[in-house]
Amino acid sequence: MAKLWSKLQTTVTGGAILVSSSWFVSKLLGFLRERLIAARFGASPETDAYNAAFGVPDFIYGTLILGSLLSVFIPVFIQYRERSQDEAFRVANSILNIIILGFLAFGIILFVFATQIIVLVAPGFDSDRLAMSVTMTRIISINILLFGISNVLSGILNAARRFFAFSIAPVLYNLGIIFGLVALVPTFGITGVAVGAVIGASLHVLVQIPAVIHAGWRYRAQLDARHPGVREIGRLILPRAFGQSVTQIDQLVNLIIGSTLAVGSVTIFRWATNIQDLPITLIGVSLATVAFPVFSQALARNDRPAFVENFSRVVRQILFLVIPISVLFLILRAQAVRVILGAGRFDWPATILTANTLGFFALSFFAQSLIPVLARSFYAMKDTATPVKITVFAVVLNIVGSFVLSRGFSLGTWEFAGLGVRGLALAYSLSNVVGMLLMYLTLRLRLGDLDDDRVVKTIVKVILASGLTAVFVQGVKYTVVALGVTLETGFGVLTQLLVAGMLGVLAYLAFAVALKLDEVAVLRSWLARTKEQLVNGNRGA
Repeated sequence: MAKLWSKLQTTVTGGAILVSSSWFVSKLLGFLRERLIAARFGASPETDAYNAAFGVPDFIYGTLILGSLLSVFIPVFIQYRERSQDEAFRVANSILNIIILGFLAFGIILFVFATQIIVLVAPGFDSDRLAMSVTMTRIISINILLFGISNVLSGILNAARRFFAFSIAPVLYNLGIIFGLVALVPTFGITGVAVGAVIGASLHVLVQIPAVIHAGWRYRAQLDARHPGVREIGRLILPRAFGQSVTQIDQLVNLIIGSTLAVGSVTIFRWATNIQDLPITLIGVSLATVAFPVFSQALARNDRPAFVENFSRVVRQILFLVIPISVLFLILRAQAVRVILGAGRFDWPATILTANTLGFFALSFFAQSLIPVLARSFYAMKDTATPVKITVFAVVLNIVGSFVLSRGFSLGTWEFAGLGVRGLALAYSLSNVVGMLLMYLTLRLRLGDLDDDRVVKTIVKVILASGLTAVFVQGVKYTVVALGVTLETGFGVLTQLLVAGMLGVLAYLAFAVALKLDEVAVLRSWLARTKEQLVNGNRGA
């Protein structure tokens, strides 16, 4: 078992399993969190206020930390670690101290000017929703600092290929919020959720400290802003942060538009987004995270064949997994939403609206899952500008599309009434597909053939297998009802979801075997190796 644990901790495949498994648990806890909120508050002014309160902190975190710091920190840290571990940790401590000072200032500004900021990001809110949002925004303002510290520690752990503490941190964050829901909400109302978020963010930091210490890091009060490594990170992070800021502005625009739609639209959009994040995070982000150091090392050695081999494998694995999942989400979206959120004040009209919003998101699961891998391919080349340019274009497209598709338009005598919150999801999907295609084509122009023949072959076979699976699952849905399972109860809906979903997965695997998809052989080989390692590990114990 010790050998297996070591492989899980330090190899790309093992890291992917560990990260994706932990993120899966985190997402399940996230669904539990959202179900508790839905049951207690429904799609109400309280939940709109709660979601709006996280808008600005998420903007700052998403701009400067999520996807920005790690993407530029890891290649530079690895580069210095190969020369001298002391120099690498000097760079890490300098970045950490800059983060502490900078994000402390951001938190103070957010606390002091919370009212003015919420008025800007949620102009459609009435006075009650505004007051609730301001209170919660002030409570969670400290999270900006906590997540900044946590992500520097995550960068060190990723570079060292120590994935456990990094992957368990989101689990603890969600547990903190759930604690707030269960223990604090009965006394403090919706603001108890914000307090729980602060508790969860604190745990997000604390769980990683022992692991980075074990990896050799020690905190030092160093702030060497003139160090070449620190300056290189600063130079690289600016265009990346700009690109992320555009993405976050896009989300803020969705919040602004959503606040002017029907009450509950902000919440419906957030719930659908949280559900669709599961396959994206579980597959696309987790594989991109553990592959990034491998991409960086291959390109640092100018080993283009090694990069192409790893890139092609990751892309094909993502498509093999995500496309059939998209199909299952499209067919079973109402059942999934009802099972996840259907309790208490979350009624059937809210279920249908959330399910249809989720359906529009599902159209771009494949694109959303590939974008993290494509972006990190550019970052591995220390090129943060190209993904930014493409992201800016895609985000502008999304903002225009969100406004037009949600609110409607007229052309002469023809009028389009608008899709409301569903239009926000459709615009988001269309812009992600365009952005993904532009990134892939640009990368191919830069590096040449990306094993295109094998990728295209996989796409064709996966689409065929997924189409056959869709027909099969639709038949299973009707069969379950014909056998007497009623959809009037939560148990009946859960039964239909589980039976159709599980049989759908088995059917897809059977179709994939029949079509001789390479990824099936890879899966078989991995299962065989895992079984052998487990057996050998147990004997060794």
